[in-house]
Amino acid sequence: MTPLGYSALVARFKLNLPPLRQTHVLTPTTGIIHHLVQADGTERIEIPRNRHSGDDTLVSQLTFALKREDLNLTVLAALFEQPEVLRTIQDWLVATPASSYARVAAHLATWLGTATFNYTLPAGAPRIKVLDPARYVASKGQMDPKFGVINNLLGTPAFCPIVRLTDRLKTFLAADLKSKVAEAISAIEPEMLMRAVDYLYLAETRSTFSIEKEVPDNERAQKFRRLLESAGAPGRLTEDQACDWQNSIISPYLAEASYRQRQNWLSRSGRLRNIADYIPPAPQHVAPMMEGVAIIAQLGAENTIDAAISAACAAFGLVFIHPFSDGNGRIHRFLIHHILRQAGFTPAGVVLPVSARMLKQMDIYSRLLKAYSAPRTALLNYALDSDSETIHIRSPQPLWLYSSFDATAICEFLMACIQECVEQDLAQEVKYLQAYDRAKFRLEAWLDLPQPKLDLLIRLIVQGNGEISQRKRTLFEMLSNDALQKAQDVVGDEFHALILNQDSVPTLAAAKSPR
Repeated sequence: MTPLGYSALVARFKLNLPPLRQTHVLTPTTGIIHHLVQADGTERIEIPRNRHSGDDTLVSQLTFALKREDLNLTVLAALFEQPEVLRTIQDWLVATPASSYARVAAHLATWLGTATFNYTLPAGAPRIKVLDPARYVASKGQMDPKFGVINNLLGTPAFCPIVRLTDRLKTFLAADLKSKVAEAISAIEPEMLMRAVDYLYLAETRSTFSIEKEVPDNERAQKFRRLLESAGAPGRLTEDQACDWQNSIISPYLAEASYRQRQNWLSRSGRLRNIADYIPPAPQHVAPMMEGVAIIAQLGAENTIDAAISAACAAFGLVFIHPFSDGNGRIHRFLIHHILRQAGFTPAGVVLPVSARMLKQMDIYSRLLKAYSAPRTALLNYALDSDSETIHIRSPQPLWLYSSFDATAICEFLMACIQECVEQDLAQEVKYLQAYDRAKFRLEAWLDLPQPKLDLLIRLIVQGNGEISQRKRTLFEMLSNDALQKAQDVVGDEFHALILNQDSVPTLAAAKSPR
């Protein structure tokens, strides 16, 4: 079988790149096109010789890639470093100056690098877009008058995720999650909403630390909660703002006044000290990449693109860039809330427990992070010193290795988390509080206990699936067995539906007294 498009170009120029998500090959047989999708989401499209009319020239393979394959800026950026490719594009423009694919290739070579071409757009040549809005999430775009190309990519040459409009993503967009959030919140009585929001902040705070395998003390938890409460403040994301966020949640001795100035890396605890699980971009690439993150965040804040898609691309972009020595994961998840609130997706004062949802799906969350980090780190030749204090990158670490990635699965994941937050977490917390109020009202009619003791009694009965364990009974020695059994019956009756479905009981809410 003969590789086509990007695969052929990578092989021809021996480009050292992350594996392609999608590959096309030409088969010697005749018949129909076979589209094979692997368990990891990679695609292989087999095209019979009777379905392909191109040849193996550089122009033919470039045309095939731009016409029939998903846009891959990583391949193109590496390819445009080859002088032969730039000469070919120049000749292509001379031979067919109105060709849309020649013009897009020339525009992208100019945009992604420092290429220049001798070219004049023919009169009457139609304007063309880099991204087909029917296939991709696109921005409004900016015109490149030289080539008559509208660049409607989401980011900048330094940071530009690609989001394909899959059937699943189209379904999320059609569901209008922003309206669902507004409807769910407006249906809750203000006093009940205030109590529910208290749980949501607690759930989000504890979960974001749990993802990092940390148990924060009260001071650290309160710092992050205060940061969450400040989400949505107006203004564009800047280096100073990002530093202020980071410094507000970490230890003072780790505070940073700018993006990192040295190479960092990530290693899992328990692993050999000379192995890096992820090597982020080189320090000189951090600022331009973060500028791209800021632009995408602004697209969401202004509702130019869907806010959830903007939040996914920008927030995951931040954690991929890893601009700080510490706190990147928490800031990455905070940025989701910041963009959603700036866009009016979530109202002021309300936070969705997105991190709690991520925590419940750590396998998917980790897989999405590794899908970006692992193949890039695998391409680098590096060494850690004996004390694991310094890393030495021996191989090239070009910006194009990090600057673009397919963010489709990331967007689908975040939108699913948001949908579950609205349809399950928020609804279940309200049900919990309503059941609590009913149980408390019934118990207070005959049970004379101080308020804190009554709260604890209800909490422990719910946690015990309708009864208190023998060990916890000692906390209520003032109650007779009959009184305790009656209390269990009352609480069990009001919490019956929630106890039957223990996964839906807001465990963090059950761990404290409602206010």
